[in-house]
Amino acid sequence: MKINKISSVGTVAVREIEINIKSPIALICGSNRAGKSSLRDGIFHAFTGENPHDILKKNYGLLVNRDTGNNIGYTYVDYNNGQRACITLPNGTHELTEQLHSALPYVLNPSLFGSLSADDRRRLLFDLGNLRSDGAEVKAKLLDRGCDESKVDDVIPFLKSSFDNAQKHALDKIKEARANWKATTGEVYGDKKAVDWKADKPEVDMEAAIAVSNTITQLDEEIEETSQKLGAYVATINGAKARNSEIVRLRKSAGMIDRIEAKLKNDRQEVIVWEVKVNDARLFAQGVKPGNIDVSCPCCNAELTINGKELIERETESPIDKEAAAKLPEYEKTLAMLRSAVANGERDLAAAQIAKEKLAQIEETKGDEVTEEMIAQIKSCIEELKAGRKQAQESLDLLNKNIRLAAEADEKTKKAAEYHADAQSWDNIANALAPEGIPSEMLSAALTPINERIAENVAMLGFPGNVGIADDMTILEDDGKLYSFSSKATKLLIDSMIAEAISHVTGIKFFMVDEWDLLDSTSRSAYLNWIIDLTENNEVESILLFGTLKCMPTKLPPVITPFWIENGLIQDRKAEAA
Repeated sequence: MKINKISSVGTVAVREIEINIKSPIALICGSNRAGKSSLRDGIFHAFTGENPHDILKKNYGLLVNRDTGNNIGYTYVDYNNGQRACITLPNGTHELTEQLHSALPYVLNPSLFGSLSADDRRRLLFDLGNLRSDGAEVKAKLLDRGCDESKVDDVIPFLKSSFDNAQKHALDKIKEARANWKATTGEVYGDKKAVDWKADKPEVDMEAAIAVSNTITQLDEEIEETSQKLGAYVATINGAKARNSEIVRLRKSAGMIDRIEAKLKNDRQEVIVWEVKVNDARLFAQGVKPGNIDVSCPCCNAELTINGKELIERETESPIDKEAAAKLPEYEKTLAMLRSAVANGERDLAAAQIAKEKLAQIEETKGDEVTEEMIAQIKSCIEELKAGRKQAQESLDLLNKNIRLAAEADEKTKKAAEYHADAQSWDNIANALAPEGIPSEMLSAALTPINERIAENVAMLGFPGNVGIADDMTILEDDGKLYSFSSKATKLLIDSMIAEAISHVTGIKFFMVDEWDLLDSTSRSAYLNWIIDLTENNEVESILLFGTLKCMPTKLPPVITPFWIENGLIQDRKAEAA
């Protein structure tokens, strides 16, 4: 990236600055509160769209320098002969004519990398190496480490966001598996204990269970057979009781035959007598003497009567027997009663004769004899069989309970082993996804060129000691000294070398350094020689240096152009001795 022009108006301490840059290195200097840092922040803001000190747009109005009546402020940078980056205040409108590399903030502010957390440094290096945590490469590395493929497929979606999220998912799965193991076993999980943990299991005698089951089946058959026999006995004895009751009834009925026949004979004779009485009474009531027969003469049609002795002329009017007429209804009623008695007697006689015949048949047929003692014996036998079956069932229930408990113990042991295997599998994945695992392995692909470039810069700069980024993202210098313990001047040198390494690896070929004045004269000379070599070797196209100086330096090589800022304005001053 080649910087061509920088313009800034009304931003914080800057009133109006316009710089046309003709050389690879621009040294922007001035006294304190001149506006250097405001210009540097404006350049950062123009490229990134974010103010390095306040990301809230509602506060952007506070960034406008209103000393000269300005209501707006802006900073824009022309670069690469036609491209432009611009920020306008207070609305925060950001303009970029092309998409810039995501690592640009780290060359605009070299100290930014050192301020990042280890995880953020990893993310940056992954971006620099164009590495993806969700790709087939990660899955292949997990499988190469013996991770369970189904669980790898489960964790892959979480890798789309980051290794951290994927590892967190794996750690959650470990907790879940251990919780399931504890719920299954009732014990606190331990990876050593879980290896050969087995649930308490009662002894099981399958042969005894089969034998008792067969005994119960046999007893059930005997109980069924004996119960059927008891039913037959009960039916027989009940039949005998019914037969005896029937014999008594039939004997009683058959014993009535003679008396019924005698009464029936008498009733029949009475019917004959009363039939004559009713007939005579009926004739007397009609004025006819019993025994007379009325006829008509076949010759002259005269009315005649045969009185049993002779044929005489019938009297025109026969005398009516009023007494006979009065008794006739009573006679008819008596006759009806006698006839009903005859019918009932005939019916009773027929029933008695039938009873006699049935009695003879029953007495000829004699069934098996069953006694109450026999019933009691067979009931006792059934009770003994049932008692034996109950005892056998209790034994079988106990055996089956042990069999069930043994099966449950086996299932519990199996589940515990599965949960332990799950915990181990997820632990394997979690370890693989930990920063020191696959991320570190993949990160080395991006970290190696950065460290190699830093080593080259150390040599070119003549830095005393080694500088590098460890696998855990710790920045070290002087063979193990922590970057965080270094002085400000040393940090500036290290930050600059890291920024140049990022610029070199990404191809940005530009970086910007503030507070260059922290360096002493010897270090400044070495620093200038280093960046001059970078530009002359065409490894950097533009470098912006910011520093607080007493005056604008002189006797600088042509590749360095100084610019003096005073009171927020660019000054056209004659260079003085530094």
